[in-house]
Amino acid sequence: MAKNKFKKIIDEYENIENEYFDIDHEKKIARVKLIYDTPRDLFDNNFATARPVLTDDFFDWINYVVDAVPKKYRIDLEVCFKDLEGYSVEQLTDNFKKNVILQYKTGETAKKRKNRIAFILIGTGVAFFVANILVGHLWTDGGLVKDIAAYVADIAATVTIWEALTILLVDRTEDTGRKRDYLTRFEKIEFKLAK
Repeated sequence: MAKNKFKKIIDEYENIENEYFDIDHEKKIARVKLIYDTPRDLFDNNFATARPVLTDDFFDWINYVVDAVPKKYRIDLEVCFKDLEGYSVEQLTDNFKKNVILQYKTGETAKKRKNRIAFILIGTGVAFFVANILVGHLWTDGGLVKDIAAYVADIAATVTIWEALTILLVDRTEDTGRKRDYLTRFEKIEFKLAK
């Protein structure tokens, strides 16, 4: 009974995204329009280089849009400003592209660091596995202490190798899927003066 009630509630809101995004079902495009007062609302100033840096809030919003819009729709993102503060649309677009490249490069560096950690964990897991084998074959009169050492080595090997495989397989799959979404889901990203 409770399942049917829950299913009815879900079915009522099956196309709820229509209330939040302008969706063209025929062309399979979801239009998202963001309006900011000025580019300062979207970019932080890097005073060392004077190059604007996109705020984390904007990247969070982009992630939200990619997750919230059903996968069958491409995304047409329009970012409007009430006042361009002396920037041209081309400058804003250029800043956006360079920030996305910087974000990608930062992600690649983090991925390399995670991979190094995963390989260290694999090495550690193999060392615990070898220790477990050595404890089993070479330690002849250990009794309870031998059994505890064998169990600890076994658990440590399993946990470290499991964690390494999670980093290498699961995290990588999520990252690859996110990058694919960024490359394939956006029809266009446009900056303009709000009318």
